[in-house]
Amino acid sequence: MGVFRDLLTVVYVTWRQYLYTSGALLTLTWKWMTKGKDYFAEYVYPEPECLKNWNHKYVQLKDIRMHYVEEGPADGDVLLMSFGIHGDFSWNRPSGISNYNMSLLIDDIRQFIETLGLKKVTLAAHDWGAMICWRVAMLHENLIDRLIICNVPHPIAFYEAYKISKEQREKSWYIYLFQSQYIPEIAMRSNKMRMLEAMFRGKKAGIRNSQNFTDEDMLAWKHVFSQPGGTTGPLNYYRDLFNAPSIPRKLVIVQPKVLILWGDEDEFLDKKGAEFSVKFCRNGRVQMIRGASHWVQQDQPELVNAYMEQFMKEDNYRISENLNEFKSHL
Repeated sequence: MGVFRDLLTVVYVTWRQYLYTSGALLTLTWKWMTKGKDYFAEYVYPEPECLKNWNHKYVQLKDIRMHYVEEGPADGDVLLMSFGIHGDFSWNRPSGISNYNMSLLIDDIRQFIETLGLKKVTLAAHDWGAMICWRVAMLHENLIDRLIICNVPHPIAFYEAYKISKEQREKSWYIYLFQSQYIPEIAMRSNKMRMLEAMFRGKKAGIRNSQNFTDEDMLAWKHVFSQPGGTTGPLNYYRDLFNAPSIPRKLVIVQPKVLILWGDEDEFLDKKGAEFSVKFCRNGRVQMIRGASHWVQQDQPELVNAYMEQFMKEDNYRISENLNEFKSHL
């Protein structure tokens, strides 16, 4: 039954991929006919002030030179912020889908921590960065003291929610679309990156507290995505999602302490995934943040920061029950 179920999953995902890609292609063709080539004109947006005057540094890993920003006292606790691992705001990305293999991304984080000699690391992540960091905590528990996840479930919890939740399957439309090449890149860049802007400012998926996401913030995203390879890099993350390596059974349960912060109005992920995630954590809990979108750290920054700070200072933590082991299908 396992092989048959996996085959059905592949068929279903492929069908949805072709469905959404065809729809996007028809829409783009219609725009070309009615709006003309100006609709697809590409712009290079200027660098806004919010991206300047940071303490930029680089570290040479085995295969890449990784850029990072360091702030705070040298003797302070280490909080490794991976809200868009491998840089939402860094555009010098490797080309090719193979360079975004999950195993490579996980190992880049391992090398980063070991090369810099970081100790008692709290790893914080959102969205695709969180998919990577869940696995970092599973495979390299000795390097991570605590894990903070914003609005992304444990990989197996996502699969469990995906199986039983029609809502989650419907919300995954963009993942199916992003499995294709070229069409998503064209869609993201067309109409002055309207699709990217809708992700943050749209009525359905956008940030609820719009005052927390300024025009300058939007310009920062457009600036980065308008660089060569700026769009392709993030989309390559999603294209490798269904090729992610299996997780050994003995490593499924996350051993470091885990805090899951979850905006309960997420348009992309069913909160069942958050609830299911706790059973895959030895020490973990979910903190729902009412009225917040998928972009929980932008919607409620003060609340998210307060929960994070409290978590990093806590000594006592509840040990989760029902530590069952499951085979990963992601």
